[in-house]
Amino acid sequence: MFEAMVTSGEAAKELGVSVALIQKLERLGVIPPARRLNRFRIYTAAEVEQLRQVIANRRARGTQAEPVAA
Repeated sequence: MFEAMVTSGEAAKELGVSVALIQKLERLGVIPPARRLNRFRIYTAAEVEQLRQVIANRRARGTQAEPVAA
């Protein structure tokens, strides 16, 4: 059976981030390099879920790192 695949644009839209952020995470080695279909990066549902967790962790750290108003 074939696994559902989405492009980086579709993943970005679903996750509420830019394609550039997904590509940056890929370059930094935070997520594995995407497969390519023609010239489009494609991700499996499991990879999109991994991205979701990474992005949630980044947002949580960013929130915790902000100064608290006195």
